[in-house]
Amino acid sequence: MPLPKSLSPLRERPYRLLWTARSISAMGNALIPVTAVFAILRSGGSALDVGTVLTCQAVGQVVMLPVGGVWADRLSRKLVLMAADAIQAVCYGLLAVMIFLDQAAVWQFAVTYTIAGMAFAFFTPASRAVLPELVGAEHLQPANALLGLTDSTTKVLGPALAALLLAISSPGTAMLINSISFLLSFALISRMHLRRQAQRSQKQHFFADLRDGWLVVAQRRWYLANLLCWGVWNFAIAFFFVLGPVVMQNGHGGATAWSVIMITGAVGSIAGGLAALHYRPRRPLVATNAAGVIGFAPLALLAPPAPLFAIALGVAVAFAMTSLVGEVLATTQQQLFPEEMLARVSSLDWMISLIAMPAGYAAAAPVAQFLGMRTTLLAAAALIGTPCLLLNLLPGVRSVQRFPDGTIGITGARNTDAPLPGAPFAPSPTVSTGTPGPSGQ
Repeated sequence: MPLPKSLSPLRERPYRLLWTARSISAMGNALIPVTAVFAILRSGGSALDVGTVLTCQAVGQVVMLPVGGVWADRLSRKLVLMAADAIQAVCYGLLAVMIFLDQAAVWQFAVTYTIAGMAFAFFTPASRAVLPELVGAEHLQPANALLGLTDSTTKVLGPALAALLLAISSPGTAMLINSISFLLSFALISRMHLRRQAQRSQKQHFFADLRDGWLVVAQRRWYLANLLCWGVWNFAIAFFFVLGPVVMQNGHGGATAWSVIMITGAVGSIAGGLAALHYRPRRPLVATNAAGVIGFAPLALLAPPAPLFAIALGVAVAFAMTSLVGEVLATTQQQLFPEEMLARVSSLDWMISLIAMPAGYAAAAPVAQFLGMRTTLLAAAALIGTPCLLLNLLPGVRSVQRFPDGTIGITGARNTDAPLPGAPFAPSPTVSTGTPGPSGQ
């Protein structure tokens, strides 16, 4: 039976292997946030130790993302994905053995998580940049959406499965399952034959490649503004996750109410992933920035606070929007930039997000103590909505559109070449908008 258009990427065997590999490793990895906390506490660690270990993982990711982006553009992205899977399989496998032997110390968790975070920093930009080598341009958005939908679903199912495993076994079991999931992902990706190889940049010094990756984004100032806007969005939404439980605890339903809010948010994320399979806006950046304004709702609804059902509904809609926007932006990025630089561009995108959210987590409580809870929540809501509205005033943002053949490019720049990374900035950058060929964009 023929697959519907929204599932068309699954017709391609290379993509099918990547999607299956990502689904398996994502489910294994979804066990870890819950499991790691109890593993560290059972090994004699404290809440401070838990925070330290998770910080080590985040620092490893942020520090290595630019490096991972450069090497994913210099080497075969398939090999980068396999190496990242192998390293994470070894890390979590060794940690599982140490837990089973009751030999796991906090410093071992910190070292293992740092290395695993560094490996993930190679995997993330490579997995996004490899998609144009697996499917045609017209299938990129459903290909991104299917991967995003898998991630959203595993984040819902993973904690529940982790709780079950902790009830019947030790944290080491979940660690071992995660290790095996990466081994399976490695095996599947090793069988993945690319439809075509993207053109690689002419090899230069490492720092020259790193510089070129930054320049190709900086030259498109409107796109850099778009990335920074979403960095501000991530910074502000972090206030919701820190201050939301505090509001609920102060006589508004406590942990039960917060759980309801988080569950509806997870359902919203899945709904947004499903919508991304079908919704293809004519002007992608304009549509995503307009949708981003909806992110003010969870924070604004907490400020009074509104009734629980209203907050839950607002969170569900905002999370659905976030999931949808992520896939549309990923598809736009994959077609606006030369294929040989996609991993570096993606790593910059991820790095801004990973820096912004922890900064928001750290700032939320002190700001609330200084300004008061209501003022802080409303200010964070304004910080989400205002930049998204202003961004759509930029001509460059409005010039990005989807053409009738499904490809995305710049209005009036079809069939022209993209400027080289070292070329002077032009207000209306031109890129090739046809289906990418062996020579890249």
